[in-house]
Amino acid sequence: MLLYEYEAKQIFKQFGIPTPMGQVANNSEEVRKIVAEFKKPVMLKIQVLAGGRGKAGGVVSAESPEEAERKASELFSLEVGGSKVEKILVEEKLDVANELYASVTIDEANSAPVLMASSEGGVDIEEVASRNPEKVIYKNVNVLHGVKGYEILDLTKKARFPMALQRRTTDIIRKLYRIFREKECELVEINPLVITSDGKVIAADARLNTVNYALFRHPEFKEIQATRAVVKPLELEGQKRDVFFVELEEDAGNIAVVGNGAGLVMSLLDSVAAVGGCPACFLDTGGGLSTERIKASMELLLMKAKRDPSVKVVFFAFTLMISPAEVVANGIIDVLTEKKPKIPFVGTIHGIKEEYAIGLLKKAGVLIYPSIEEAVTAAVEMTKVETEVK
Repeated sequence: MLLYEYEAKQIFKQFGIPTPMGQVANNSEEVRKIVAEFKKPVMLKIQVLAGGRGKAGGVVSAESPEEAERKASELFSLEVGGSKVEKILVEEKLDVANELYASVTIDEANSAPVLMASSEGGVDIEEVASRNPEKVIYKNVNVLHGVKGYEILDLTKKARFPMALQRRTTDIIRKLYRIFREKECELVEINPLVITSDGKVIAADARLNTVNYALFRHPEFKEIQATRAVVKPLELEGQKRDVFFVELEEDAGNIAVVGNGAGLVMSLLDSVAAVGGCPACFLDTGGGLSTERIKASMELLLMKAKRDPSVKVVFFAFTLMISPAEVVANGIIDVLTEKKPKIPFVGTIHGIKEEYAIGLLKKAGVLIYPSIEEAVTAAVEMTKVETEVK
């Protein structure tokens, strides 16, 4: 789940990371009043969850309340990445002497958190990494031991952070890692981390992305999660049904994929792609299966198929289950009986009393195969036949 900049900065403040003085406005009149209270030049920053707001003209400065109100009116008319501007963050304009970059994210290759730092802040870090890769410094963190002070110090030295400010920058990066761990994030980023002309170190911008799987442990995000416009309607419906559903690129795929476990589902996506198929969405039911959970999951996939006619097959794989295979079979059969879908269900199932469950599914018209490989191949071939007929 993505947070707006002002929401991320509220968390930064809770953890002691300095941020500019600022307030959020919902209209241009509120912007004028805030600037009048500040009595100093300001930055107006649109609050959208899409990237590229700077290039879209979504960050501007203003010297007076009147100028701020006029520019805010223009900003509220913008649309960035399909998102309309509904809020503007009004912040004091910093006297910038230097701009740095600092973040904590997940290193997929090493399955570990990684600290990142660069002396070139204020621009896309991907651009820096492409143009001058030696200027982006990485440091993997051992999650069992946490991040050590000397490791952060080594990172900031290699990134060529100002020597006189290394204590402050080191402290901020340590706090970033605390946020990353305690809030269970995918990314926590400051870009730029500003050094002012009088030697202050301030997080001028903030990004914070949480891990969806961990949101149930964070009631402080519940209200944000329920209203976050970036969550697609069916993904939000998945959250309500207590399953993890993800829509992939619209109209790009034709197979709805479902399995019991994140690792299994990821491998299913790879298996589909390996034989020339293209997933349209995927769903992880999680463990502790029940007929109701399976039914709710399959209904959600059929909702996706109804909204996206390119979906031609529901492909499922349930294996290494604690629950009896019969539970899964009954959930699928209930959906088939009630919804009478026009698209086929193809898959494989392994677990307690699987022979009995397979018998039930075959009787209901479900195409069952002994292995995941065979089931995947059959599902992909069915989509090809549909394409050829058209």
